[in-house]
Amino acid sequence: MPDITRTCRITGKLFTITEWEQEFYKKMGVTPPTLCIEERHRRRLSHRNERTIYKGQCSLCAKAMISIYSPDKLNKVYCPDCWWSDKWDPRDFGRDIDFNRPFFDQFAELQRVVPQIALFNLRGENSEYCNITNSNKNCYLVFGGDYCEDCMNSCFSMYCKDVSDVYWTNHSELCFDCIDCGDCYNVRYSQGSYNCKDSDFLFECRACTNCFGCVGLRNKEYHIFNKPYSKEEYHQKIQEYQLHSWSGVQRMKQQFEEFRLRFPHRAAQIINCENSSGDDLRNCKNCSNCFDVEGPAEDLKDCFLAGWGARDMVSCDHGGFGAQLYYEMVGSIEGQRCAFCTFCWTSSDIWYSHMIVNNSHDLFGCSNMKKAEYCILNKQYSKEEYFSVRQKLVDHMKKTGEFGEFFPIANSLFSYNETVANDYFSVSKEEALRMNWKWCDFQTPVQAERTIPAEKLPDSIQDIPDDILNWAILCERTGRPFKIIAQELKYYRRMKIPIPHLCPEERNRARIRRRKPRTTWERECDKCQKTIFTPYRPECPEKIYCEQCYLNEVE
Repeated sequence: MPDITRTCRITGKLFTITEWEQEFYKKMGVTPPTLCIEERHRRRLSHRNERTIYKGQCSLCAKAMISIYSPDKLNKVYCPDCWWSDKWDPRDFGRDIDFNRPFFDQFAELQRVVPQIALFNLRGENSEYCNITNSNKNCYLVFGGDYCEDCMNSCFSMYCKDVSDVYWTNHSELCFDCIDCGDCYNVRYSQGSYNCKDSDFLFECRACTNCFGCVGLRNKEYHIFNKPYSKEEYHQKIQEYQLHSWSGVQRMKQQFEEFRLRFPHRAAQIINCENSSGDDLRNCKNCSNCFDVEGPAEDLKDCFLAGWGARDMVSCDHGGFGAQLYYEMVGSIEGQRCAFCTFCWTSSDIWYSHMIVNNSHDLFGCSNMKKAEYCILNKQYSKEEYFSVRQKLVDHMKKTGEFGEFFPIANSLFSYNETVANDYFSVSKEEALRMNWKWCDFQTPVQAERTIPAEKLPDSIQDIPDDILNWAILCERTGRPFKIIAQELKYYRRMKIPIPHLCPEERNRARIRRRKPRTTWERECDKCQKTIFTPYRPECPEKIYCEQCYLNEVE
C-alpha cells in the first residue's frame, strides 16, 4: 500500500499519509484526515485551557471556587467536590438525536447545559490554584504537574519540591526558571540539563556541580563559561554577577545567550530510541514526528507530551499512561479504542465526548459522564439500542462530513486566547474573530493598596519590603496587574532571586517560546554535511550537528 499525499483543506499544505497510518485508520474505522498535522494540533488544542483561571461560584453549592471558565462563559460550573459527588446525574441532560441537523451543533448545545467541572485538580492539598494536576501539596499556579510539593508558577513539573517557574522539569528540588531539566538540585536559569546541582545558567549539561554559564559539559565542577576555576576562585567570581538583582540577571541572560551560540547543538534529543523521529524522545520505538514523549512508548505518530506506556496513538497530545488505540485525543489517559475526545480517563470505546471518567465504556457524543455505558448525547440506551443508534449517527455524520473530523474550534468552551492553541499557533484578536473563534478580554480584578510598574521595583531582592505583598505589580510586557504571595516572597528571598517583572502567564509563555517548535526541518549537519532532521529552523543562528558529530564534540 503506497503512501498517500493530500492537500490540507485549510492551509493548502501537502502532507503524507503513510502506509502504517492507513492501516491504523482502518483499524480504528475512520477516514484519513483532511488537515495537515499542524492544523489538527491547533484544532484539538483550542479545546484545552490549562492556565487561564478565574474566581467564581459553584452553581450547586454556591461556594467560592477557582475555575477555568470565565464568569460569562457557562450557566453551570460545579466545584470539584460537587462535580464528583452523587448529587447530580449527567443523564438528566440527555437528549434524542436530531438527524436533520449536524451532530456538532447538537453536541455543542449539550456541552453548554451539562455542568462542567471547575478544575481538573485531583487529590490536591492546599493547592486550589492548580489545574490538570494530581496529588500536589502546597502548590500555587502549577499546571499539568503531578506529585509536587511547595511548587509555584510551573507547567509539567512532576515529582518536584520547592521549584518555581519551570517547564517540563521533573524529579528536581530548589530549581528556578528551568526548562527541559531533570534530577536537578538548586539549579537556576537552565535548559536541557540533567543530574546537575548548585549551578546557574546551564545549557545541555550533564552531572555538573557548581558550574556557571556552561554549555555541553559532562561531569564537571567549578567551571565558569566552560573554564575551570578553583573552588575559592569560583565562588568569588560568581558573586560579581549580582544575581540577587534584576539588572544582574538580565545582563547574564544576554551574555549567556551569546555564549551559547558559540557551541554546536544536537540536532534532536532522541535517547535510547528505535526507528523514531521528532525531538525530546526517550525510550521510544516506532514513534514518528513525535515530541516530548517519555517512554516506554511504541507505534506513535504525530503525538506530543505523551508516553508512559502509550501504544498505537495518532494525532494526540497530553496523554498516554497505558493508553492504546487513541486517535485525535486531548488530555486522555489509561483507555483503549477512543477517538475525538477531550479528557477521557480510564475509559474505553469513547467517541466524540468530553470529560469521561471512572471506567466508562461505549459512549458517543457524551459530556461529563462518570462510570457510564451505552449513552449517546448523555441519553441512556440498552446495549442493543446503543450500537444500532450509534451506527445510524455515524452514517449521518458521514453525510454531513463530520465523521473523522475533530470538533470545530468555534465550538470550544473556551476563547481561543485562553487555550494552549494560542501558545503554539497564536493569532491576533482580529484574526480570531474573523474566523468566528471566541476571544476573552475578561480579567479578574486585583485588589491592592498600591500599584507599581514592574520597572519601578527595587532592583535587588535584598531591598524588597515585606509590604510588597499588598502591592499590585504591573507586568512589564502586558501592563496586567499581578501580586506576589507570601509563599513566593519567602522562596525568592531564600533563593536570592529578584522579584519577576512579568506576570505569571507571560513568564509561562516566555518559557514556551524558548523551547524548540514541535516540527522538524531537513537541513545539513554543520560539521559533516550529512542530511539531518531537526527542530532548529534552517535560518536559526545555532550551529547544528548530527548525533555523531555532536557526541564527538562533547564527550
